[in-house]
Amino acid sequence: MAAADTVDADRVAATRFLGAAATLLALGGIAVAVLLDPTFSWTSDALSDLGVRGRSAPVFNGGLVLGGVAGVGYALGLWRSSAGRGAVAAVRTAVLVLAMVAMAGVGGFDLTEPLHGPAAIGFYALVTVAFAVDGLARRGTATGRVALAFVPVHVAVWATFAAGWWPVSGLALPELPGALMLAAWVWVFGPLPVLGPTFDSIGPRSGDTRTDEH
Repeated sequence: MAAADTVDADRVAATRFLGAAATLLALGGIAVAVLLDPTFSWTSDALSDLGVRGRSAPVFNGGLVLGGVAGVGYALGLWRSSAGRGAVAAVRTAVLVLAMVAMAGVGGFDLTEPLHGPAAIGFYALVTVAFAVDGLARRGTATGRVALAFVPVHVAVWATFAAGWWPVSGLALPELPGALMLAAWVWVFGPLPVLGPTFDSIGPRSGDTRTDEH
């Protein structure tokens, strides 16, 4: 294997590692925080309530902050693997970086802080935009179409909750689908999935005749 190919393979592996770490830290922190807080209610609490309660707060907040940091690295790794690094890749990278900063902000500024709300809203809005940008760019592939389908699904989640159609009073359950869709995008349906073949973030690398058939 040529030295350039080795460096490229290492870069792809590092990007995948950061994507896996970002999702596992964030979702793992939420899961452990729920276990640590016996008073937590999926029907009447928000996930962010875990960030202001004694036993669960360090795990919840720390998981989001560390996951956000890893997520920024993942977003930049996608940019570096993008064919031609064109405008679409740049927009998606910028949006995803901002989404990961917002996710870290949810943990860095707990529910009692003025910036918590904007960070939480920003995270869910920005990941939806990231799905849209990526899905439109890769709409010729099956995984791209799944990413694009995440957009109306996520919008519907919040629209139906706002309309009062959910039999819950808390935000925890409506918040969960967006986080799970992001994890699914990173692991399976995104441009460089953790559990998938090596493709760049928009199309095949220069000189690579393969196409993303996912």
